[in-house]
Amino acid sequence: MKDHSPSIADWILLLILTLIWGFSYYFIKHSLTGFNPSQIASLRMVFSAAALLPFLPRALKLVPNNKYWIIALVGLMGSFLPAFIYPYAQQGISSSVAGIINAFTPICTFAVGILFYQVKNEKSKMLGTIIALLGAFCLIAFRPTADLKAEAFFLIVAFAGPVLYGFNGNTIKSKLGGIPGIEMTTMMYLFTSVICIPACMLNGAFQQIPIAMAQDHSFYHLLALSFLGSALAMTLFNILIQRVHVLFASSVTYLMPLVSIFVGWADGESILWNDLVGFFCIIGGVLITNGVLKVKAEV
Repeated sequence: MKDHSPSIADWILLLILTLIWGFSYYFIKHSLTGFNPSQIASLRMVFSAAALLPFLPRALKLVPNNKYWIIALVGLMGSFLPAFIYPYAQQGISSSVAGIINAFTPICTFAVGILFYQVKNEKSKMLGTIIALLGAFCLIAFRPTADLKAEAFFLIVAFAGPVLYGFNGNTIKSKLGGIPGIEMTTMMYLFTSVICIPACMLNGAFQQIPIAMAQDHSFYHLLALSFLGSALAMTLFNILIQRVHVLFASSVTYLMPLVSIFVGWADGESILWNDLVGFFCIIGGVLITNGVLKVKAEV
C-alpha cells in the first residue's frame, strides 16, 4: 500500500493514540497495586482478545488463511513480547532509562525499514527523528526525579523492545496492507491469547482477579488498560500504519511523554526548562519528519 502525506484525519488518529498510550502508564501504575507485572501482561492480552470477540466472525471471513502466521508474528513482536520484556528489564534499569530506550522506537523502525524492507532513506526524516529523540532524552533524563540506573544485561533486554517494534511496524506495512485494521487486530490478539490463557493459569492471574476486586480498583484499571490501551489503540495504530509512512505512526512514541507533562501540570506539578526544550524539540522533529516543516538535510 502506497504512502500518502498525512491528512488531518491521520493527525487526529495520531493525537488519539498519543493520549491513549500516554495514559496507559497511569493505568499500569494503578493495576500494579493488585497484580504483578506478569499477571498484568498476560491478562492484558486475554482481555483485549475478549473485547474484540464481536469482530471475530468478520475477521475469519476477511483475513486470508495464508496471512495467519504473519499476524501471529506481529502479535508476538508488537504486543506479547514487549508486554513481558519491559517489566523484566525494569528489574535492572530505572523507569527513566526505560522511557529513553522506548524513544528509540522510530529510529529502530526507520533503520529496520531501510535494511530489510526497502524503505527509502530520506535525510530529512532521519534529521527530524534525531531531533525528536534528543527532545525525548531532554524531557526524561533531566527530570528532577530522573534515575538513570542501568545494568548492562537488562539494558540489552530493554533495547529488544524498540527493535521488535521496528520489525512489527514494517511487517504490518509491507505484508498486511490489504487487511482492515480492526480485523487484523482481532486475529492478532486471538493468537496471543492462545499463549496467554495458559500463562494466566500458571502465574495465578485468574485467581488474583477476585482478590484484586475486593482490595481496590486495580482490576478496573487493568480492564481500561486492556480495552483502551491495547484493543482500541492497537486497532488505530494498525489502521494508521497502513495509511502513512511508518515513521509517522511510530512518532507516537515521542509524543507520549508530552501527555505526562500536561497530566503532571494539571495535578499541580511545575513545568521546568527541560520540559519546554523537550516539548519543542519533539514537536519540531515530528513536523520535520513528516514534511510539515521543510529543512535542508544535506550536509
